[in-house]
Amino acid sequence: MINFNDMNCFRQALAMMREEKLFSSIYILGTALAIAFTMVMAVVYYAKLADIAPEVHRSRTVYLQGMVKRSVQDTLRRVQVDYTAEEVKEWLYPLKSAEIVSVAINASRYNSDRQYLKCDDHKLVPVVRRMVDANFFKVYQFRFVYGHPFTQEDCLHEGYVKGDATVPAIISRDIAEKAFGKDVDPVGKTLNFGYIIHIVGVIEPTSSIMEESFGQLFLAYNEDTNHVIVVLKEGCTVEDLEKELAEIAHKRSVSDKEWDYSLHGMVQPHAQLKMSDDGVAVSWSSIFKSLFPKVFVLLLVPALNLSGLVAARMRRRVAEMGVRKAFGATRRVLLTQVISENLVLTLCGGFVGLLITWLLLYVFRSWLFFAVGNTAFTLPEPTVAGEMLFSPLIFVIALVVCMVLNLMAAFIPAWLSLRNPIVESMNEKK
Repeated sequence: MINFNDMNCFRQALAMMREEKLFSSIYILGTALAIAFTMVMAVVYYAKLADIAPEVHRSRTVYLQGMVKRSVQDTLRRVQVDYTAEEVKEWLYPLKSAEIVSVAINASRYNSDRQYLKCDDHKLVPVVRRMVDANFFKVYQFRFVYGHPFTQEDCLHEGYVKGDATVPAIISRDIAEKAFGKDVDPVGKTLNFGYIIHIVGVIEPTSSIMEESFGQLFLAYNEDTNHVIVVLKEGCTVEDLEKELAEIAHKRSVSDKEWDYSLHGMVQPHAQLKMSDDGVAVSWSSIFKSLFPKVFVLLLVPALNLSGLVAARMRRRVAEMGVRKAFGATRRVLLTQVISENLVLTLCGGFVGLLITWLLLYVFRSWLFFAVGNTAFTLPEPTVAGEMLFSPLIFVIALVVCMVLNLMAAFIPAWLSLRNPIVESMNEKK
């Protein structure tokens, strides 16, 4: 068994790095780029899929996109319909498989163009608007600077229709500072958004990477919706939810003799939706088929290139290995030396790759984080928090996989070279 505790091997590896600077630089850079590109892809997906504040329930979140109705007379006639406010209250809020049910308008419906708040000094402040109910602030864990979340009573206003009541609103701290100045509590104040809105709370700004929760202006909402957010109870599955929803669809079909209602394609788990490019949840098999070639190219191709590099280097060192064999070095000792050298180079490449990953994620954050998924509305440049940038588990997995591939790339040519008889090795020209 190879003993990696032999410090002489690592001292020799460091000496080799100083002597063969070009080889070491190419090897470290090749490893670093393989890890960096793999890490970039992994971190982008991690930021989209992991339970990160304020979207701390992603692993249990399912989205309902309304229902599909087909004409009883003409089965080819198919229409997508929203849930009414009454159906949400009577059927969806009481779902047994759901821990929290929230109603929200899909952000793309109102934010294909930038919206503006009008301040008292006639200054226009651009905002991303969200229409949500009180439970939205139970699904997503925002940190309130001032005020409080909506209550169910706030969401029962009639200000949109009658125009005789201000609409309850929550704004982010950056918008509050632009509208009212720094260190000013805006709770109780009003702003003009085409109608008068009444500030009931202020939250800490969140990153636009969090597309499902991101907003700068949240308005209390109680109307028909095509976007219902369901956080499943612990132990409940999507199949449990679909069974309950099938009963709701049946009730709707019974009450409407002209249309037959179904949920085909309307129940979308968070991960499968965010891995899609067209806004429709895809199967895990499709996701695997899409990701595997990318990971294969990012990891295996550099490993093959490094294997060729190591093989060429081993051919130059055959005579050296022959001399060491003549003085009693065993094949195990020589293999330990070669693998130790490559282990040190791989570790160096891993940490260089981590630095390159952070640089790429910061410089190209606007493109990278919105390249995955289907972002159909205007978003400000994303901020990238430390929790998104570095996941120890992702880094360790990427480093270990790359290390295994690199060690195999070093072991195979080294083992083949060390099979040569001592005399042939000693006579080999450098």
